[in-house]
Amino acid sequence: MEHDTEADLENLVATAVMYYEHHMSQEAIARRLGTSRSSVSRLLARARDVGVVSIQIEAPNPDPALPGRLASCLGLDAVHVAPGRALEADPGPILAGALAGALDDARLGRGDVVIVSWGRAVASVSRYLRRRDAGVVVVPAMGGQVGDRPWFQPNDIARTFACAVNGQARFLNAPAVVSPELDRALRAEADTRVVMDLWDRATVALVSVGAWPKPDPSDAAEGFPVDHPALVDAVGDVAGLPFTSGGEVIPWPADRRLLGVAPEQLRRIPHVIGLAGGVSKARAAVGAARAGLIDTLVTDTPTARAIVTLLG
Repeated sequence: MEHDTEADLENLVATAVMYYEHHMSQEAIARRLGTSRSSVSRLLARARDVGVVSIQIEAPNPDPALPGRLASCLGLDAVHVAPGRALEADPGPILAGALAGALDDARLGRGDVVIVSWGRAVASVSRYLRRRDAGVVVVPAMGGQVGDRPWFQPNDIARTFACAVNGQARFLNAPAVVSPELDRALRAEADTRVVMDLWDRATVALVSVGAWPKPDPSDAAEGFPVDHPALVDAVGDVAGLPFTSGGEVIPWPADRRLLGVAPEQLRRIPHVIGLAGGVSKARAAVGAARAGLIDTLVTDTPTARAIVTLLG
């Protein structure tokens, strides 16, 4: 508040009291102060910026027992249910708070490794999360894409997430979908190997739970084997690893490889947090849990209820 004079602060307080306590419209306040409505709007914004006004949303959990019941039914270590309905295209504003709780459980320290997958949910929460897990190392869980869709660019997601937690990002400069020959060559490269070796040291993996089948095949990552017959039975994927509702991980076709963390590596990581925002992800969340590809679920209330319905 050092840039505001005493008179400025008194004006901010007066404006805030009229608006928040007496429920006067901005237009009425402008008439009272002899100023414009836009000036009142700026005063209210300034009041929030300097701490004259603090807005806190208290969203009650309609069923406090829901997270524990879901964790037990799915065989997970923990379930964190965010109040409200997450938008599938941008679930971060709703899921970020619940993710913070899951990260608290992991007790990250300096030098711990966090790997991040592609996916809308991970890309979205990385923009809204604000923590100070200083000293953590953030690396992609897989290679990237040649397209321009940001949720299929794990290097960019790693950079954004590292900024959100005050950590350091390392990058995997390689495509996600490769031929067997290129897969062998890239894994032999020293720079690639350094990043991939961090997967085995990871304390946390943060993954989006993708749902299948896609309404539009173009929603899938470029090169993803959407034409593979086995994907007829797929209900979702985690870090590019497709699985069935019963928890069977579906292998990639022989002519393609995923340059990414393997199922057995993922299962060895102490905390694998799956983000599932939106009721279309309910079946996929169940399949991911049954496949052992996640041990913690972060979801929103409607999706949690949809999972309960699925489980009967």
